[in-house]
Amino acid sequence: MNNRSISAQDILRAVTLNALIPLANERTLQAAFHLLRGRKANQTLQDVHLYHLYPYYRMFPRFSKEDWDKIVLTLLQGELVVPLSSSGPNAKPTFLVTVKGRRRASDWKAQYQLERWNSPFTETGMAEKIELFWQRLHLLVQTVSHLLAGDLGFLPVVSDKKIQHWVKAQLASAGARALWQERLGEELCQLWSDLPAEVQRLLAGQLSGAAQVGKTLGQLAMQQNESPHYLQLPFRYGLAVSIRRLQEEAERFPLLSRLAVQGDKWDPRLTESAARTYELVQRGMGIEPIAAARNIKQSTVEDHLAEIALRCPEWDYSPYLDPGLGALISATSEQLQTSRLRLIKDQLGASVSYLQIRLALARRQGERGK
Repeated sequence: MNNRSISAQDILRAVTLNALIPLANERTLQAAFHLLRGRKANQTLQDVHLYHLYPYYRMFPRFSKEDWDKIVLTLLQGELVVPLSSSGPNAKPTFLVTVKGRRRASDWKAQYQLERWNSPFTETGMAEKIELFWQRLHLLVQTVSHLLAGDLGFLPVVSDKKIQHWVKAQLASAGARALWQERLGEELCQLWSDLPAEVQRLLAGQLSGAAQVGKTLGQLAMQQNESPHYLQLPFRYGLAVSIRRLQEEAERFPLLSRLAVQGDKWDPRLTESAARTYELVQRGMGIEPIAAARNIKQSTVEDHLAEIALRCPEWDYSPYLDPGLGALISATSEQLQTSRLRLIKDQLGASVSYLQIRLALARRQGERGK
């Protein structure tokens, strides 16, 4: 981390501009806002995969619209980004990142070590994994610490009932409690031993126990004279690296590796809602029956089908898209050098649906990501 203070505006501009570059001339400026906040709409999730923006997804879940508007205004005023007018009744305005903007983005990427902090994020689901992992770890450390101190009259740092039930299940028996009390500290030290020292301090400084009240990221930022938005990057990095190591070396971490397992009955490749839809698709149900059965819009079911096409290569989507037409859609996208649905549809005509275009692009991107 840098010795000089990094303002919130500095890091937000740097992150936003670098996130916008792959979306230029393809999506609206607002698409990057949804991306950084972690919107779960299928279009956002598909954009993350389509444009390889995994590190930016849910990077700043509390990014306010007011702050976003300020950042965009400074990028426009600095001529780093220029808006493009739209044509057609349903067209949405997009934008370009100028040569000056691309140079500035590159400078900021190096200055704030974005490549370093972004490196472990290679899948959309990592954002949710780190949140689950951190909440489990935070409450588990607090609980085990109080068990060691013989004091169970503490206020849990995590209020989520599912997390609380998970921790209680881990400590349900006397033998389990003894094992966690004996091994937790050792495994945690081993897990974090290879992380940069500043990342170790950032993670450990937020943990609470019988003898320590953990600081918030904002409090640590004030202590270090940094922006909490900046500290969010090494914090997420530390959690993502921890999860990857636990998944790859589970035998070395028999206790902590449990925290990295989602333990969900739904297909882990998909969002829960899409996984529910996939289960019905596999039973042979069509779009209308699924929408009626789940009490959701047909457009939502179509969103789910695009997500399934993207992440589940075994799914046979031929009832919705003939393979020949899928190849034509992909070729048209390559020819036009765009993934904008409207431009592809204008080229192919009214006989091709938006769903068919989305399925073709999603499957193509899924195959490229293998």
